[in-house]
Amino acid sequence: MTDQLPKGLGWLTHWRGWLTRRGVNFDQFCLLLSTKLLLVTRSSSGLGLRLNQSAKPSAHPLRTSFLWNLLIGGALAIFLALPLPLMFGLSSFTSALFLMFFLTMLTSYATLLLDPKDRLIFGVRGVGDRTLNAVRVGLVTLFLGATMLAQGGPAIIVLVLRFGPLVGLAGFVSVVLLGVFALMIALLFYLLVLRFFDGEKLKNILNIVQIALVAGIYLVSQLPNLLPNSVDFSGLLHTGFSWWYLIALPVWFAGLPLLAHGTFTALAFLLTGLSLVGTIALTWVYLHNAAAFEQYLEKLDQSGTTIRHNSRYFRLMRRLFAGHGDEAAYFTLGWRMLQSEREYKLRVYPQLVYGLILPLVIGANVLREMSFSQASHYLVYLGVGVIFGLPTAIWFLAYSSQPEAMGVFRYVPLAHPGLLLRGIVKAVFARIFLPLLLVIAVVALAIGGVHAITPVALSMTLTYMVALVYGRIMGPKRLPFSEEFGPQKGMQGGAIGFATVFFGMIFLALFILVGGIVFSPWLDLAAIALAALVAWLIGRGYKTMVI
Repeated sequence: MTDQLPKGLGWLTHWRGWLTRRGVNFDQFCLLLSTKLLLVTRSSSGLGLRLNQSAKPSAHPLRTSFLWNLLIGGALAIFLALPLPLMFGLSSFTSALFLMFFLTMLTSYATLLLDPKDRLIFGVRGVGDRTLNAVRVGLVTLFLGATMLAQGGPAIIVLVLRFGPLVGLAGFVSVVLLGVFALMIALLFYLLVLRFFDGEKLKNILNIVQIALVAGIYLVSQLPNLLPNSVDFSGLLHTGFSWWYLIALPVWFAGLPLLAHGTFTALAFLLTGLSLVGTIALTWVYLHNAAAFEQYLEKLDQSGTTIRHNSRYFRLMRRLFAGHGDEAAYFTLGWRMLQSEREYKLRVYPQLVYGLILPLVIGANVLREMSFSQASHYLVYLGVGVIFGLPTAIWFLAYSSQPEAMGVFRYVPLAHPGLLLRGIVKAVFARIFLPLLLVIAVVALAIGGVHAITPVALSMTLTYMVALVYGRIMGPKRLPFSEEFGPQKGMQGGAIGFATVFFGMIFLALFILVGGIVFSPWLDLAAIALAALVAWLIGRGYKTMVI
């Protein structure tokens, strides 16, 4: 069976003994790995289409994936090419590389890791859980290896040119350790979620876990910009000790290159030890629970035993935004679709999280120079950053994992087709954005007291207005949820999100700056009235919209 391995993967036979001792049937492993590689590259959507960009059917998926990520690696190498202290360059590079891995996993590898069909298909043919899990992790590791080498390779070359081959070799080892460490973190988080949840709640929790991983890593890497000036980060440049290194997981992997460079400090030894011990410990824990991973994955095919009822929040939102009649029915349709579309959540929620984090990080350097009372004038306006998530949320309303379900509306006469889109756009605001705005409102009121009431109301009104404006401009020109998700659509949505964030940053910076300087409830009330008027006028225009 080992001759079933694709060309270039024959070296896997050297792992026969170790895998066999782990309870893996090696012949089945080779056959299933080859089969799944073939299926992935032939897929017309998802990772297959992304990897198989070449017109030649013989294009090797790993080679294509390597070239695809090499451009990203060139950009990451800039951190080490600049004439900065080695510790600063390494910490910036490892943090960025760690973040890029999880972004890649969020958009591509999660589908491979969380496919519940393997056990149903191959389990009945005598394939054990450990073998299935070895195939699953092996497949992801192949693509991960190509990704990490492409994204880290240019930086390793820079290390060799600037500091010598020994530092370059240490950098290569650190990149490999970082990839394994990050993969194990993801697998163990998935394992915990799969263990304690099931049904629809499991799918929602998985979305939250994946997004929280990316956001958490980004926030940790930005700690020097977020903490007060009283916290000393000079050690970042001079390799002195700081408590920050203990929780900044990506920075651990800067330790080995530091030692290879001859920086024999307590910090370098500590970081090296953390990276080695942490990676080995996580790998050991996962390997002892690998079979359970396959068993728990079956929960993803469960729909849950609880009957879904209309919540009070849903009924209140429908009455507030849609009233009765046709638009209320469309609002309900949009609410239910948003509730069940996992692909939609995976694309929209990260953008929404960045909309919260980016304004805080960018404004942190300015706010740190102020007293708390002064900074609070600006902080109460930061909730408007959720607008960054709106372009992506509106753009992806056109797509669904089951687009055929909307076909019924092609045969149902609609008196006002635009009302369908308006009801769904309102559902997007009420279900995704308003709950987050309410949480932000509580925080803003705790910071600014009664003076935060009008800024909070302005943030909500302005977000609602922009949702309707984007829906009118960017909303699907055909029926919502009637097209299939695909990587090309994702790239277009990502480009739109990037462009709107870029230009939106300028507007929001001016908005927060003016609001913080003036800090007048009368100005806020005037802006609320204007935004409400625009929202009303734009909303009326949906009745004449043809989709």
